[in-house]
Amino acid sequence: MQNYMVIDAKTLQTAYGILGGVDSFLCHPDGELLGVTLSEKNMIVTQAGELIPAYTENGRRKKKPSVEFDKQGMVVSVALEEQQEVFTPIGELPAELIKFYPTGELHRVFILDGQISGFWTEEDERELNISLTFDLGFTELHAMINGLCFYKSGDIKSITLFPGERAEIGTPLGKVETKVGLSLYESGSLKSVEPADPVLVSTPIGTITAFDPDQIGINADSNSLSFTEDGEIKALITCDHSIYVQTEDGVMKKHSPHIKPHPLYDEILTVSGMKVEFFPESGEVMIEKERYGLKSCGFTLEPFARPGMHCSPSDCANCSLCNKAMRE
Repeated sequence: MQNYMVIDAKTLQTAYGILGGVDSFLCHPDGELLGVTLSEKNMIVTQAGELIPAYTENGRRKKKPSVEFDKQGMVVSVALEEQQEVFTPIGELPAELIKFYPTGELHRVFILDGQISGFWTEEDERELNISLTFDLGFTELHAMINGLCFYKSGDIKSITLFPGERAEIGTPLGKVETKVGLSLYESGSLKSVEPADPVLVSTPIGTITAFDPDQIGINADSNSLSFTEDGEIKALITCDHSIYVQTEDGVMKKHSPHIKPHPLYDEILTVSGMKVEFFPESGEVMIEKERYGLKSCGFTLEPFARPGMHCSPSDCANCSLCNKAMRE
């Protein structure tokens, strides 16, 4: 069903009022309005306040529609003309890009929305950012952030750090430094964190080093080290341990991280982490999608020698591969 009406070559009628200066618009496959690109000042009234969608060309900003809609005609994204203060469930925040749930609630807030290129560097973008402080109850976070994600209820779902930032997070394991961010349960307790460096974790099958070398920090909605709402270990990714499992049938199985070609250098081998997930309700552990009973099986950990190029805290000081991968 069409969710808009063309008034003239530059004007559309939408559920949010008339949009003028429409340079172009896109539609969903069934004909509903998907997005509009504007060349005149308009205003969209949302739960985040009165928003001014982008209407001038800017070589720094990512090329995207000024306003995007779902099939029912609800605004789901607004690229702002310039950074402005917007209303969020935790107070006013500066933003250049706002995303909404189809039901109107605020979903994501992006502080900046610049396009990293040969003409606009990450450092240029960083100079436009500011550090923010969040009191999360179990920890305080102070850092430049890339964006915030909210539940429909208005509770914080995740906080993603700006590239190059690091922040120390209080966790059930103690302090853990992250360079990506963290996610929260709707109750406000810590759900997951992405360790910046390998972290030793005590688990029901032994002490395992948690670290995901493949994490590039697009967002912090889901991270490699996760917890239950009660603070127990729920899952981790390791690239430093192999796990031997003696099943209840007496069969010995071995699980190890995966060796693969380096994404930038074909002649160099690297490693992809192995996921280990715990299910306290059923008393099971899942290793690479295979479930084992914690009481009926035996578990032995063995250090895994990572081949070729891999990251360590000392490596990171002299390496820019992570930042390069994030830009690409």
